[in-house]
Amino acid sequence: MKFLKALMVIAVFGLLLTISAFAAPDTISPGDSGNTADLIVITKPPKDQSATFDRSYVISGYGKEGTVVTVYRLANGVYVRTDYSWTIGASTCFAAPIELTQRKNYLRIRAADPSGLIQHADLEITYLGSNIQNIINGITVDPTSIPF
Repeated sequence: MKFLKALMVIAVFGLLLTISAFAAPDTISPGDSGNTADLIVITKPPKDQSATFDRSYVISGYGKEGTVVTVYRLANGVYVRTDYSWTIGASTCFAAPIELTQRKNYLRIRAADPSGLIQHADLEITYLGSNIQNIINGITVDPTSIPF
């Protein structure tokens, strides 16, 4: 009976240790580059820079099943973990809408698989905002000032 209790405690401890070992860190240094480059492929944005008029932007792609993908945002010289995190399922596809909080949004996508491989992908998403739309919409022409 004592053996079963000890075995159960070891099993629970081992399970908790593995769960916490795969947890994404709160911050990532800009100099940290990961140790692989083949866990995920980001298809949107098609390049590492993009611009949009919308506050919400969808990052999508595909990758290795079981990989945990987490979005970080650059703040005060370090990448800080956001609430955007998901595990790639059997379809191997992922897509997540993120909220753009400022004009220039410097993001780092961190992909980590259970074997300890980590990949980082840096993105720059520019929020163009509604100011440009308002400027374009606000252009008026005074017909009396047009020379004929």
